[in-house]
Parts: sequence; structure tokens; C-alpha cells
Amino acid sequence: MALFEIKNEKALVSVDEHASEIHSFCDVATDNEYMWQGDPKFWAGRNPTLFPMVGSTWDKKLHINGKEYVTGNHGFTRHSDFTCIEHTDNTIVMELKDNEETFKEYPFHFTMHITYTLEGKTLKVSYDITNENDCDMPFNFGLHPAFNCPSDGGNFEDYYIELERAETSDFNVTHVKDCTRIKLDREELANTIILQDPKSTKATLTNGKHGVTVGFEGYRWLAFWSKENAPFVCIEPWYSHTDFSEVKVPFEQREGTIILKSHDKFHADYTITIF
Repeated sequence: MALFEIKNEKALVSVDEHASEIHSFCDVATDNEYMWQGDPKFWAGRNPTLFPMVGSTWDKKLHINGKEYVTGNHGFTRHSDFTCIEHTDNTIVMELKDNEETFKEYPFHFTMHITYTLEGKTLKVSYDITNENDCDMPFNFGLHPAFNCPSDGGNFEDYYIELERAETSDFNVTHVKDCTRIKLDREELANTIILQDPKSTKATLTNGKHGVTVGFEGYRWLAFWSKENAPFVCIEPWYSHTDFSEVKVPFEQREGTIILKSHDKFHADYTITIF
């Protein structure tokens, strides 16, 4: 698969057609690389798109219209090959359509466009999913970008997550109360820190000098995750979530499932700003 670049005087971004993942987001002046490079020693992923499932259902199956379908953790988009349909100096547009293999895992026709637009040191990533069926289309959706931590040759322990507003959450194993700064506790990150209905519209991973700010709006959950001793932290806006306990309802009735009307389009976006 091909790798496509967009660049200006401040930043360079590259995106691969495989999984439409960002392979690099570099500061031109400092050469700092902010995106996780997918080292399989820790985690081979980089910044997958979570569709048509976020995480997994309790029994690892999608129960749709009385039938059972099996898809991998976070769905199939993270392993799919996209096609670049537009490439300019500051924009990349990737496209994924359903095919014979996706239909075995998820019985719906769809078109997904992911648009990357670079302006200064900010990358806007937009998602447009079109329901190509003559019926409603249920799906889960979320984002999973991973960032180098440290990104400047410093220490992991010097970094923290700064929130735009004070957040309180007791979702699953997360216990946060009136918090604007989250320390990078290895055990808590491995269990996933999840904020439900966040008031914030941005979260910053930083050591006070360098870092990344993720901007988001409209997402019901915001998660932070890393693996044991791994030099990265994920900042993940989700519309949906994995099952944390046994759930016995059809796919379309799961909490966070989006129901898209026939031939309608779903839109979501987020931004990554490096500094």
C-alpha cells in the first residue's frame, strides 16, 4: 500500500492506505515525532479507526437481525485497505467501501471517507460514513490515536494529561473527581481511564514543554490507555464502548450504538495539534 504526505513550513504528516493510519506527524523545526510508530514489542497499532465496533461485545459476536456475526476487536477497519481518492498540498482523502470480506463480518453496505487536513501544526481528521442500504444501519464508532511519550527525549514520568475543564467520572474502573490533571499511572492506564460525558473539548498530553493536544466535540466517552512499560499514551474519543459486563441485547440496542437512516451520512471529526 502507498504512503501519502502533506507538509507545510511547520509540520509533516504521512498517512498509509493500509488502515488509513497516520504514520508520522513531525515538527519540521525540531524533527520531533509525535505519533506512535507501532512497535510490535508493545503494540503494533498506531491510530486505528474503530468501526463497526468499539472493543468487543461480551460474547465476541454481533447480534444483528437475528443472526450472529464475528468481527475482531475494534472491528475490521483497522485492518482494511483504503484507497486514496484525493491528495493535495495540505489534504489527503481516503476511502473504504464494503466488500465481500467486510460483509461476512458486518452485513451492511457503506462508504467511509477519512479526510486529513494540515494547517500549521494542527491536523484535522474528519470522518464521513454513508449508509448505502435501503434500511437503517447500526454501528459503533471511535478513535484510537497513540502518541509517543516522551516525544522529546525526556521521561515518561514527567508527562501528564491536562484537561480543559474539571472532570468527574466513575465509569467502569475509573474514579476521577473534579480533576483537571491526570497523572500517568501505569496500572490505571493499562486498565483504561474512561471519562463519560466529558465537559472538556480538548485534552493535552505534555511535560509542560512539548506535547500534543487532541480536540474533540460530541463524543460520549474519552479514554486514555497504554500498555505496561510502553512509551506511548492513547487519547481516544468514543461514541461507543466495549462491553464491561454481560450484555444480552441485539447490536442495535447496545449503549452507544449509532443508528444511521437509509442513505444518510454520519460525520465526526477531531484535531491533533503538536507543540
